[in-house]
Amino acid sequence: MIELTKDNFDREVTEAEGRVLVDFWSPGCGPCHAMEPVLASAASRHPDVKFANMNAAENPDVAWAFSVVAVPTLVLFEDGRPIADLTGAVPAQRIDELLSATGKGESAEER
Repeated sequence: MIELTKDNFDREVTEAEGRVLVDFWSPGCGPCHAMEPVLASAASRHPDVKFANMNAAENPDVAWAFSVVAVPTLVLFEDGRPIADLTGAVPAQRIDELLSATGKGESAEER
């Protein structure tokens, strides 16, 4: 999983081709830590998706720019633009469904 900062966010996410799933988290968030193995497992099942995380507490401007108001929040980007999101601790199946539903270029509204 790629660790994002303000310095590398554009290069790794908004300027990237393909899909990137960004986990916005915070160190004091129990559900955020519970998501770590779930995301690691999902990453192994979806090698076509880049998985990254960003500490929202240390990078509030970036989180706010993508309407992240609670953690954990997963934001899926495709070719640099956000297309879907999930908030809260979710099971692996929900992440798989998100990635499968959006794998054909569908927007979140089309699902």
